[in-house]
Amino acid sequence: MTQTASSGVGEGASTRDRIKAIAAELYVLRGHDGFSFGDIAAVIGTTRANIHHHFGSKRLLMDELVADISADAQARIEQHWTAGRHSLGQRLSFQLDDLRRFYDRYNPEPDDRHVWSPLSRLRHDLATLGEIAVKALEKVNRTYDRALDHAVRTAIAEGELSSDAPVEAIVRIFRATLLSCPPMTQDAGSFLEVERLFAALDETVLKAWSGETARARH
Repeated sequence: MTQTASSGVGEGASTRDRIKAIAAELYVLRGHDGFSFGDIAAVIGTTRANIHHHFGSKRLLMDELVADISADAQARIEQHWTAGRHSLGQRLSFQLDDLRRFYDRYNPEPDDRHVWSPLSRLRHDLATLGEIAVKALEKVNRTYDRALDHAVRTAIAEGELSSDAPVEAIVRIFRATLLSCPPMTQDAGSFLEVERLFAALDETVLKAWSGETARARH
C-alpha cells in the first residue's frame, strides 16, 4: 500500500476530487518525480486510464495542484493574520497550530522527517514545474507581506505595540521565520524547534516593542 497522509476527502466525493486529493498527498510526501498515475490508481482503486480521462496528463494535474496549493495557503494566511480582532500573540498561536497540523499530518511517527509543507515542496520542484510554481510562490509571499503588515499596524493602532515599532522589520522577521519552519523540522526530526522559535519571537520581538515596554521606557 502506498503511504499517504489522510486526504480528508470523504467516500462520497467524486472520482475526480479523490484523484486530486490523493495526488496532493503523494506530491507533498514524494515530490513531482516521486509518484505516477499508477500510484494514484493503486490508492483509490481505479485505473490509470480513468485518471487520464479526468486530467489528460500529469502536467495538467500538477497545474491544478499548484493553483490549489497557492490558493489554500493564501486563504489560511488571511485567516490567521487579518480576520477578526486578535492580538499578535494570538495570531502567532493560530499560525503555530496551523503549521503543527500539517506537520502531524505528514509525520505521524516519532522522528519522521518527511516534507510536510506544500509550499516547501513547490520550492524543491521549481526547476521541474517552472513558471507556474514561481508565480504561485510569489503570490503567497505577497499575501504574507500584506497580511503581516496589516497585523502589525493593527497592533500598533490598538496599543499592543508601541507607535515607533519598526513595521517593515517586524514583517520581514515574521515572514522569514514562517518560511524557515519546514526545513527546521526535517533537521531536528520534531516540531519542538518550531515551538521554541515562536516562543522566542514572543519573548523578543513582541515584548521589545510592546506598548507597555514603550511606556516603561518613557
